[in-house]
Amino acid sequence: MAARARSILWALRPPAFDPVTARYASPGSALLMRQQLAMTLGHLSVDQVAAQRFDLTAQLRERLERELRVPLTYTLGYLCQDGQWLCCTPIAGLEQMLRTGIAPDARVKLHVWLTLPSHEIIDPTFWAVLPAYACADERKNRGLFMHPDQMLGRSYHPQWTGEGFVRRIGLLKEYDSW
Repeated sequence: MAARARSILWALRPPAFDPVTARYASPGSALLMRQQLAMTLGHLSVDQVAAQRFDLTAQLRERLERELRVPLTYTLGYLCQDGQWLCCTPIAGLEQMLRTGIAPDARVKLHVWLTLPSHEIIDPTFWAVLPAYACADERKNRGLFMHPDQMLGRSYHPQWTGEGFVRRIGLLKEYDSW
């Protein structure tokens, strides 16, 4: 909720987020997710997925919302795995990016994932961005679909919600068609 409030404060127009207690991860929804991941990412190399993670996650959000029939929140932040912070940029650094943008080809230490109203996480790119930290199932399935309380050793820390941040700093662009 703090990430959503921060996004509102910076006029990034985040989507509504209405938390629920029900869980969405099931064998059927996991299969739908894997199918969408295969269609969207299956033909891409690890390097391509890592480099295009912001765009690919936005594409997947739209497709998975249709398939799962649930709103998904495009979420940006960092992770902590086994006590190590990954893809972490302090809020002050991210706010600086909002004010000044980023240099072309700049490396942005920020991760992106999708959050369901149940707080379950769909992370389609971690396995490519940080392959040494990804578990075997994550690499095989090219993604993760799990509730944070089921994750051992990993936690997700949202800093922004919605696509407004990456659009404003120039990491996510609109195209006439995909």
